[in-house]
Amino acid sequence: MIKNPVIGIIGGTGAMGQMFKDFLFEKHGYRVIVASRRTDLSIEECAKRSDVLIITVPIQNTIEMIQNIAPFVKKDGLILDFTSIKIKPLEAMLNYSKSNVLGTHPMFGKGLKSLRNQTVIICPGRGKKWQEWYIDLLKKEGVKVKVCSSKEHDKMMAIIQGMIHFTMVNIGHVFKELNIDIYKTLEFSSPIYKLRLDMVGRVLNQDPTLYAGIEFNNPEIIGVLKQYLRSSEQLFNIISHGDYSAFLEYFNEASDYLGKFKEEASIVSNKVINFISEKLEK
Repeated sequence: MIKNPVIGIIGGTGAMGQMFKDFLFEKHGYRVIVASRRTDLSIEECAKRSDVLIITVPIQNTIEMIQNIAPFVKKDGLILDFTSIKIKPLEAMLNYSKSNVLGTHPMFGKGLKSLRNQTVIICPGRGKKWQEWYIDLLKKEGVKVKVCSSKEHDKMMAIIQGMIHFTMVNIGHVFKELNIDIYKTLEFSSPIYKLRLDMVGRVLNQDPTLYAGIEFNNPEIIGVLKQYLRSSEQLFNIISHGDYSAFLEYFNEASDYLGKFKEEASIVSNKVINFISEKLEK
């Protein structure tokens, strides 16, 4: 372990790099250096000068960046990434560096005022002491840490990101194809519809290359989407054929599978609905 390590962030002028620079590393007294296409400091020099090197670049550029930069990282230092997929980046960091390695995935986007109560996933690579240092630092800032294998991570992200983002982008496209006036629908809607539509709008208000990177680079997503489409087709056929009893069976199968989560979700969503209703009244 290096005392008072210098933190280098490649892609550090982006939103994620800036958040960790401001809300974590500098807040806890660490020196941070940043390299990107917009800085005078080159990425090679950043890697050489850093004790901890973070790579936070678009998913489609991550592996190439690791291949080019990992050999410059100090043997007793640490290299880690902020990528939404984990198997391939972790393998690349282990193969192209001699340093300690961590795969990480911050489960949030831009616009936060702190990291408190946000989740960061950690996939162990090489070097337990550095892993302990990083987890301890995150927890000091109130971050929720989940440690898992890269394989488990990518399987979970196929659901959490791949399927959910797929549905939200698709909903937006349905509005476009049907030429629906978004604001007109709100005149007929409930707060929960407004919340769902806000989530669609939130996704579609962001950089499409980020979502393309997630959908195209996680190999687990295709299998999940195939099942999503099969289930959607099954439900469509039930409704189009007017099969009332089949609908109830389909609904109850899903309901039973969710178990006690249904009650928990109702409590939380009711609180959110009440909050939105109060805001709409003002």
